[in-house]
Amino acid sequence: MPTKSYHYSDGQNSFGPIPLEELRMKQIGPNTLIWSEDLVTWTKAQDVAELADLFTSANSANHPPIPPKQITDSSFPNTNNPSAPYLRPPKTYLIESIITTIICCWIFGIPSIVYASRVEKKFYAGDIAGAESDSKNAKKWIIINLVACAAVWLLGIGIFGLGLISGAFQ
Repeated sequence: MPTKSYHYSDGQNSFGPIPLEELRMKQIGPNTLIWSEDLVTWTKAQDVAELADLFTSANSANHPPIPPKQITDSSFPNTNNPSAPYLRPPKTYLIESIITTIICCWIFGIPSIVYASRVEKKFYAGDIAGAESDSKNAKKWIIINLVACAAVWLLGIGIFGLGLISGAFQ
C-alpha cells in the first residue's frame, strides 16, 4: 500500500508530495497550510490530526521555533471569515467558457476553457495567485469571445441589409 503524501505551502509556493515523517521534520507552524488527498482543501497544520501533536505545549520544546514567514488567513483575499479553515477557489468560469465557445466563436473560446480548467488545480496545489490570475484570464477571454461574436453578427446583418437595399433599387 502506498504511503500517504502531503503538500504544504509557504503562502506563495507549495511543496510536496512528501511522506508524513518528512513533513513532521519540516519547520511548519500551526498556521501552515497542509493538503492531502483525503482533505477537502488546504487546512491549517494544527487542524490536521496527524500533525496536531506538534503544536502542543509539552511537545514544543522538541521542535524548532516557528519560521518567521507563516501563512495567515489574510494571505487569501477571497475569504470573508478569517477563522475558516476551508477556503474556496476563485470562480472558474468553466461553464460560461464552454457555452460561449459552442454558441459564439471557438477560436476565442478555447483559451477561456484552458484558463478555466486550470483554476482549481492551481488553487489546490497552493498557487492562490496563479488560480486568481487564470480566473481573470478566463473571464477576459469570455468577454473577447462575446465581443467577437457580436461583431461578426453585426457585420453579417449589415452586409445582408446592404444586399437587400441594393436589390430593392434595381
